[in-house]
Amino acid sequence: MKRRHFLGLGILGLAGIWAIRPGDSGQPYSPYFESLNAQLKADSDGLPVLVLDLDQLDQNTDLLAQRLGQRLQLRLPVKSLASPGLLQYLAKRLDTQRFMVFHRPHLNHLARSFPQADLLLGKPMSAHAALDFYRQLPHYSTFNPDQQLTWLIDTQARLQDYAALAEALQRPLRIALEIDVGLQRGGFADPANLSHALQLLQTQRPNLHLRGLMGYDAHIARTPPWISSREAFTQATQRYADMLATAQTFTDIWPTQPLLNGAGSLTYALHSQLDTPLNEVTVGSALVKPGDFETELLNEHRPALWIASPVLKVVDGALPFLQPAQRVLEAWNPNRQQAYYLYGGHWPAQAIAPEGLDYDKLYGRSADQERLIGSSATRLQVNDWVFLRPLVSEGVIGRFREIRLLRGGQLVGRWSTLPST
Repeated sequence: MKRRHFLGLGILGLAGIWAIRPGDSGQPYSPYFESLNAQLKADSDGLPVLVLDLDQLDQNTDLLAQRLGQRLQLRLPVKSLASPGLLQYLAKRLDTQRFMVFHRPHLNHLARSFPQADLLLGKPMSAHAALDFYRQLPHYSTFNPDQQLTWLIDTQARLQDYAALAEALQRPLRIALEIDVGLQRGGFADPANLSHALQLLQTQRPNLHLRGLMGYDAHIARTPPWISSREAFTQATQRYADMLATAQTFTDIWPTQPLLNGAGSLTYALHSQLDTPLNEVTVGSALVKPGDFETELLNEHRPALWIASPVLKVVDGALPFLQPAQRVLEAWNPNRQQAYYLYGGHWPAQAIAPEGLDYDKLYGRSADQERLIGSSATRLQVNDWVFLRPLVSEGVIGRFREIRLLRGGQLVGRWSTLPST
């Protein structure tokens, strides 16, 4: 083949490679975020903040209530909705005083702020953590843990620890038994294992009062390709039913109105539609719908929570040691034209407004001044605000001092948050 043929093929090859280079994905704010940007520029302290769209929250709340109907009770997880104002708002709107608590300081707060609450621990805690709660009990004059608090027990060893605690305190402790329905995260693994614990509880632990079972099934929504979520649901609910059947044989300690808790935001819709042994579900994240909750079962829920952070610096997208290559890099990828540095960062979140922003994977992440890259088409300037969608709400809400409330496109109020740690 002649040289010009090789040259022609080379040019075609380069043209083909060039044709697949990234396009310019930058866009200015949509009207929704343009208005929110203007409001925060006019009314903020310049610190990163959460923004909660109450209209979207209400839509999610109404959808949840419609699906649950009178069939299943609702319990709100504090870790996913870690704001006293948000919890009060949802408790009233959804007519529930049932809460699931995962963090000991949150337990103290709920006992003070929700004196009528029914509190269930969402994870087992050491007996030392439980003891410290009871040491502070005189501060909670109207909250009665003997009737309103249920500790979670996952092993026989923990059962014995709590029995010793009940004896030392000379007071009854209510407990629920955590069962493993397939998540492989601990708890009583099978009916035989559960039966041994119930025998111990029946014969030797008079100060522990059994309230029921708790089995979390988040794995149902993350099935591998060879198994459907319906099939996984059937397997998990059958495991729960087998455990329940075992527990019901212990008639002298099994309650007449047992607590049968389970599910979660990712799976509650299946329990609301299909046969289930549960009588209550725990749902929180679906009400604000972070990014990791974009699933088929939640496709009718709407994102309601944003992280907003002001732009501190706008510079060209050059990388350290690679400044001479910047023109080539941005010619290949126009989304490297500009770099935008935010106040704070390293949140589990993805930038959504203006469109076309992304983390600079060649530069790295920062918790102090997060660097995003994008094209000049975003039109971002210093003191504008970037909006990010959290991937999760648990552990994120408590990283911010407050939540700004949006109603009808207007900032209308603020709620404080509960610290994550």
